[in-house]
Amino acid sequence: MNYAEVEKYLFGKRRMGMKFGLDRVRCLMNDAGNPQKSFRTIHVVGTNGKGSTTALLAEILHHLGYKAGRITSPHLLHYRERTAINNVWIPEEAVIEFVDLFRERIEKHSATFFEITTVMSAWFFEKEGVDFVVAEAGLGGRLDATRLLDGECTLFTGIELEHRRILGSTEPLIAAEKVAITRRGSTLIAFRQKPEVENVITLAVKTENLVRIVPEPADMAPSPGEHQKRNAGLALSAALMFSGCTKEDVQSAFKKSCKTLSWPGRLDLRSGSPSILFDVAHSPGSVEYLVFHLKKNWKLPVPAVVGFLEDKFWKKMTEQLCEVLNPVITTTPLNERSLPASSLAEQFQKVGVEALWIDDIGEAMKLARSIPSELTVVTGSFFVVGYAMHHAWRNKWIALPEKGVEQNQLFQ
Repeated sequence: MNYAEVEKYLFGKRRMGMKFGLDRVRCLMNDAGNPQKSFRTIHVVGTNGKGSTTALLAEILHHLGYKAGRITSPHLLHYRERTAINNVWIPEEAVIEFVDLFRERIEKHSATFFEITTVMSAWFFEKEGVDFVVAEAGLGGRLDATRLLDGECTLFTGIELEHRRILGSTEPLIAAEKVAITRRGSTLIAFRQKPEVENVITLAVKTENLVRIVPEPADMAPSPGEHQKRNAGLALSAALMFSGCTKEDVQSAFKKSCKTLSWPGRLDLRSGSPSILFDVAHSPGSVEYLVFHLKKNWKLPVPAVVGFLEDKFWKKMTEQLCEVLNPVITTTPLNERSLPASSLAEQFQKVGVEALWIDDIGEAMKLARSIPSELTVVTGSFFVVGYAMHHAWRNKWIALPEKGVEQNQLFQ
């Protein structure tokens, strides 16, 4: 198969949905030779900020001279970005090779999309001689495929209510599911949490004999927003503890990382006429950060394109966004769990926002850009923001990136 055929095969596995349990991924990992044993792993779990924290820690380790692997999900611009070494995506040839080698076993074990990607990442990291891997957990922790990587440290970014049907109906239950990825006797790095979540962490520390580290927020971060300084504090704390380097060297690598890391789609302002702010705000917490950023930096309201998945707290998020966005063009994410654009438009109208709906993301952007404004916002699901960014580049609505991951890999 060529790469397009392989990617189609992998994306077809999404139709299988989410399946609980670690047996399938354990069997496939064993078939691949248990490559996870060849490198050191640091897990990142939580609701918001996992990807940013993962990317920054991997970048710091890279600047310290390590070969640093990174696993993130979902992808924004391209499937291959989920697996990267020193901020370079897995090449097409490696994806093809893995599927060619293990397709029969994938089918035998009925492995899911996420499980396949996790094993492929570990296989690729072993093949390339990676030293460290920073792995963003997917849905939860206890039953997440990345748990097979058996990390020696876990970074906990905090939680909100999400996926209640799967993880639990309260924040303590969700926190317990996520923290359960932590290996007995390992290290947990987490800021102080609200009392009910802090109790869960305290119990896990005691019963699993964990070392608990409470970091400090960093004084800077690669992306805007005060919340990113907390994410940076987690990454910096882990680098200080596990890199084996001096505090001065780690601080120097951190400062370099803040300049070199390209992590698109997070309060990501791209120049154009109008300029477009892309932000994958898809939970009430991340929408709160977006609203604060807009209030602080722009004359409001501004027009926007918005689309959510149906299993998110989309009614709550429309209430938050009505303060800063008007009019809104709702659109439908390119995902089987998408919320219909018509339903979202109706909800925006209920909270007093002028809203129209257009299923096609590109057409929704075209209409939003026609509304006089210095800024257009594109927010919501990864499956809206990523496509919208591609579409804006193709139509030359925003400047092509001069450097960073998009220029070096997306437009190669």
